[in-house]
Amino acid sequence: MVAGRATDDDLPVNALREIYLATRGPIVITAPTGSGKSTQVPRWAAQRGPVVVVEPRRVACRALASRVASLEGSALGKRIGYQVRDENRISPETVVRFVTPGIALRQMNALKETPTVILDELHERRLDVDLLLALLMNAPKTQLVAMSATLDGPRVAAHLGGTLLQADGRLHPVDIRHHDAGETLPNPRDLDRRIAEVVRTLDAPGDVLVFLPGKAEIAAAELALRSLPVDLVPLHGGLSLDAQSRVFEPTKRRKVVLSTNVAETSLTVPGIGVVIDSGLVRRTSYHRGRAHLALLPIAQDAADQRAGRAGRTGPGVCIRLWARRGALEERTPPEIHRESLVPLLLSAAACGHPDVERLPLLDPPKDGALEDARDELRALGAIDAAGAVTGAGRQLFGLPIDASLGRLIVEARAISEREEDETVLQDVVDLVAALSSGRRFFHGPPELEDPIRVDACDASALVRAVRFGGASVDRLARRDAESVARRLRAVLSLPSPSHEDVDARRLREVALGADARNAHVVRRRSSKKSERFAFANGGTELQLARESAVWKALDVRPGEVAAEAIVVFDVRAFGTGKDRRLLATCASPCDLPTLRDAGLGRPRLARTWVKKKRVLAEIEIVFAKKVLATREEVPVGEVARAAIVDLLKRGSLFKKSIRETKVRLDARALAAQLSRSSVGQQHGLPEGLEAPPSFDEWVVARVEELGIERGDELALLSEDDFLAQPLPYELQGMLEDLFPRTVSLGDATYQVEFDLPQARAVLTIVKGDRTKPPPRSFLPAFPGLRVFVEAGRTLHEVR
Repeated sequence: MVAGRATDDDLPVNALREIYLATRGPIVITAPTGSGKSTQVPRWAAQRGPVVVVEPRRVACRALASRVASLEGSALGKRIGYQVRDENRISPETVVRFVTPGIALRQMNALKETPTVILDELHERRLDVDLLLALLMNAPKTQLVAMSATLDGPRVAAHLGGTLLQADGRLHPVDIRHHDAGETLPNPRDLDRRIAEVVRTLDAPGDVLVFLPGKAEIAAAELALRSLPVDLVPLHGGLSLDAQSRVFEPTKRRKVVLSTNVAETSLTVPGIGVVIDSGLVRRTSYHRGRAHLALLPIAQDAADQRAGRAGRTGPGVCIRLWARRGALEERTPPEIHRESLVPLLLSAAACGHPDVERLPLLDPPKDGALEDARDELRALGAIDAAGAVTGAGRQLFGLPIDASLGRLIVEARAISEREEDETVLQDVVDLVAALSSGRRFFHGPPELEDPIRVDACDASALVRAVRFGGASVDRLARRDAESVARRLRAVLSLPSPSHEDVDARRLREVALGADARNAHVVRRRSSKKSERFAFANGGTELQLARESAVWKALDVRPGEVAAEAIVVFDVRAFGTGKDRRLLATCASPCDLPTLRDAGLGRPRLARTWVKKKRVLAEIEIVFAKKVLATREEVPVGEVARAAIVDLLKRGSLFKKSIRETKVRLDARALAAQLSRSSVGQQHGLPEGLEAPPSFDEWVVARVEELGIERGDELALLSEDDFLAQPLPYELQGMLEDLFPRTVSLGDATYQVEFDLPQARAVLTIVKGDRTKPPPRSFLPAFPGLRVFVEAGRTLHEVR
C-alpha cells in the first residue's frame, strides 16, 4: 500500500485489520458511522487484488473515492476510482473502484470474477443491494463483504455463512431537543421558515447539518437562510464532485450543510456540532408498479442515525422539528417489504435470474408482490410469459429511469427507427425528463395567453417548458429536467433537438403503444350541485389534477364537443388509506377513434344471427365499458365460438338436438342426485353417478371440442354434433317409470321438481287448469318422496 499524505491510523475500525486479512469466506462488518470502515476496509482488501465497493448513492461514491485516493497519495481515477451514472473516473491501473448498485448490476458477469466485492450501508436494505447480496453469495471467485453501522450483524452473517467482525465507535453525548411549532409529527409546512428560526437562535457551537427530504426543500432553505451570517453548503446527489467536496472544506463563518439523507450514514461531515432534523424523507411509493415520490416521516432508527451525526467529534445537539410526543415507526422496513418489486424483478431477469423465488434473498418478498411485479413487466412488454427478459426489457434495464417512463423511450425509439426520423424520440426524451423530476412544473393552472401551455395537452406543454422555459415554469424543475434530458440523450446518442414544434398526437401514439393502460375514458357523473369527472381504464379510476390543461377539453362551451378520453402520462398518489387519491398530473385529450386505431379494446358480441347458412355477428370493440367501434362480420376464432354458443343457447341452431340434449342432461343430473340418496340406491341406481355439466357449460365445451374457427363453417356441422350422451337404457326406463320429469293426466300436464334433501317431489302445472289435485293412484310412484301437486294455484300434499 502506498503511503498517503493523510492518515487515519487512529480510526476504531483499524482494530479489525489483522483478523480481516486472515479471514476467508464472506465477512460481515458492523461499526458505527465515523469508525472508518468505508475508507479503510477497501484499502485492506486491495492487498488481495481488485476491489469493487458498492455504495448506495452517487455522492458517497465520489466522496469516498476522493478520500481514499487522498489517503493513498494517488490521483483520483488512477489507483482509486469511481463509476456512477454519467461519470467514469477509472483507468487500467484502478485497483479500488467505488460504484453504485445500478452500475454493479450491469457489470454482474465481471463482478463475479472480482476478488473482493464490498456492499456498504447494507442496513438501508435497498432492493438493488439486497439483489446483489443474493447474486454474489455463491460466486466462487469473490469474497463478499457486507458492511453497515446499524446492521443486524449476527443475522446477516448466519445468512451468508460468514464471519462477523465488530468494531467500536466514537460517539459523544447528544442533547435531543424539539422545536415543534405545533407539529406533532414531521411536517413540511413552513419548513424553510422554521429552519431559519432555529439557526437564527442557536446557542450551541459547531457547524450545522440540516436534514431535508430533497433538492426543492434544500433550495427553499437556502433562500430562507441567505440573510444570516453563515456559509451555506448544499449536499445532494445532483451536484458535481467539486460542489460536493465543499462540504469537507473549512469556512470562515459557521457552516450550515443542507443535505438529503445522504449524510445520514453514507458520509461523515467533519466539524458538525448541531443537527437540525426535518424528520422527513422523500421515498417512492408505488401504484400498479409505477413509482411515485411521496414525502413521509422517517422511522425512529433513521432519527437516531441523524442525531448521532452531532456527536462525532464532541458533545452535540440535535434539534427535531416535531413534538417530543410524536411517535415515529420503530424501524425503516426494507424496500422489499414496502415498494414495488418491478425494479428487482427486471434487474434479476436481465442478470439471467427470472426465478427470483429461488434466490437467497435476506428477506422473502410479501405474498403476491412478485406476481404483481411480473404482471406489470408483462404489461410493459419487458418479460415474456416465462419471465425471461425481452429486447424491450433489456433496453429498460439500461435506462436510468423508472420502468414505466423508460417504456415511453423504448416505444419512441422504435417509432423513430422505423420512420427514420428522431423527432418523436427527441420530444419523448424531454417529456420523460420533466416527468422524472417529480416536481410541479407550472405555477398554477394554465392561462390563455401562456405560450407554453397554449393547448389542452399537458405533455406537449412539458416538452416546450423544458426546451424554452417561460414565466409559468418552475426554474428548479426545469433545471432538473434539463439535466435528465442531457443524460438520456447521452445514453441514446442523440444530439440536441433542432425542431420547435411539438406534435401532441405523436406523444399520445407513443404512450398508447407503450402501455394500453395509459388510455382512460371520460365518465361524466352529474349531481345536483355539480358535474364530476372520473377517468377509467378498467382498473382504479383517476381524477384529473386541478392545474391540468386538459380541463380546457372537458369544460367546453355549449355546442362544442368535449373530449371522450384522455391519455395519461403521469399519475401521483395523494393521501393515505380511505383518503388516498390517484391524480393524473400529465394527460392529453383524445377521441374514441384514437383508442380504436391504437388497437385498444376487446371484441364483444352485441348480437348474432344466421343468414344463408353462415353465422353473422355484430361486434363491439369495448374499452373500459365504452364502445369504441361497431362492425358486422363473419366472426372468427374465439368470437365465432361465442357467437355459435349464443345461437345454440337461444335455440336458433340445431333446435331438435338442443331440445333433446336438455332432456338428456336433466335426466343425468337427476340420476346423479338420486344415486347419492338411499331412495335411488333402493331402486337399482348405482351409488355415486357423476353429475353432468349444466346445459350452458356443455354447449361451451362442445363448441370448443369441435374446434370451430369461423362463422361460415356451419355446413361442416350436423344435428348429431350437438346431442349429449344419454343415460343407459335400463336407468332411463327406471327414471321414466318412478321419477319422471313430466307427468301428463289428460286434462293437465305437470313439470316435476325434485328436492331430495327434503324428500319432496313438487308437481307444478304447465298446461291445463285443475282446481283439485288428482288422486294419488293417478300419479307415478315417486318412492320414498312426499308428493306436492299444484291445484287452484295452491300446493297440496297428496297422500
